[in-house]
Amino acid sequence: MNILIAGAGGALGKALVNRYLEQGDSVSALVLRDAEMEGIAHLRLRVVTANVTRPESLIGVCDRHEQVISCIGITRLKGNVTHEAVDFKGNLNLLREAERAGVRKFGFISPAGTDIGYRHVPLLAAKFRFEQALRQSAIEWVIFRSGGFFTDLAEMMKLAAKGPLFVIGNGSSRSTPIDVVDLAGLMTEGMRTQANAVIEVGGPEHLSWLDVCRTCFELQGKPPRIMRAPVWLCRTTLALLRPFSFRHYAMGQLLVFMSTHDVCTPPRGKNHLRKFLRDIQPQPS
Repeated sequence: MNILIAGAGGALGKALVNRYLEQGDSVSALVLRDAEMEGIAHLRLRVVTANVTRPESLIGVCDRHEQVISCIGITRLKGNVTHEAVDFKGNLNLLREAERAGVRKFGFISPAGTDIGYRHVPLLAAKFRFEQALRQSAIEWVIFRSGGFFTDLAEMMKLAAKGPLFVIGNGSSRSTPIDVVDLAGLMTEGMRTQANAVIEVGGPEHLSWLDVCRTCFELQGKPPRIMRAPVWLCRTTLALLRPFSFRHYAMGQLLVFMSTHDVCTPPRGKNHLRKFLRDIQPQPS
């Protein structure tokens, strides 16, 4: 099979590229810059550069591909880019090109909770809008909604090494984080067996923010230092911040939403967060 992975330079994109290559498929990796795929080479891998916010740069990228999976999205806004421009319009540009090229199936990844948080969180609003456009397409579609990636939670380990960790509210809201290796396997399976379906996936266990914080400190042999920020204070601060920095407002809204809602998904992954974090810790010399 010929498959196009858009956003292939990210953690999930690379895991999907490797998974499909292992299965014997031919893969086109769509990235913004060639450097994103540095160190990854294979006879059945083709690297394609394009800017999804510019439809003209996408002409022909989907030709002769049976499937497209988009991992395109922005977690941390930088410069003048917006979730509207990339997470919605960029993915929509890719979908329209896939329709033109006769692609059979289109896969898309969204965070768990997109369907309930889209009214409040700019990132989830853009994701949800594209989900609706994809559902209305003539192409078969599969929408995956996953828990947070282990690779993102690993950033908390670095922060715990330097000082306290912060939670919003009481830290009891739970989610089902997942290793991108597990997620890539579940997505390839879903793309093969499902059509016109929303598939929710997570790792093997539901964890609260406090669970994750405590794990980070335990693995470093430190007593937990966890500080709580009141929800009302965060919301008030974000309301005041919005006119001056929409970028920080958008990130803050995502953090508040994820910290105040349970967004658990069916536990299907096998790799555990504790082992993942332990394995990436620097070894003493």
